[in-house]
Amino acid sequence: MKPANDIRALEGKHMISILLYLNINDRCKKIEIYDNVSNNPRLPDKLDELETMELITQFKDSDSRSMIIALTPKGKMVAQRLSELERLIRSNI
Repeated sequence: MKPANDIRALEGKHMISILLYLNINDRCKKIEIYDNVSNNPRLPDKLDELETMELITQFKDSDSRSMIIALTPKGKMVAQRLSELERLIRSNI
């Protein structure tokens, strides 16, 4: 098993996609990640791993009782750098 605080943890399927989605959508309901990133049955495990890495936070919205997923400050920095890498890879430099 990969250490939770090792960059290799992001090699797991959809880990980077989740961070990129949250970078664009700030905070969202867990169902939005299922609908827009992956409906993988292991998604809760992936979110828990990202939370262990202190990249996201998960909490229950008191109004809708939905689970809300948001980037932490550390997660925002990582997600922004991943977005920069994605733009660089897609560029015609």
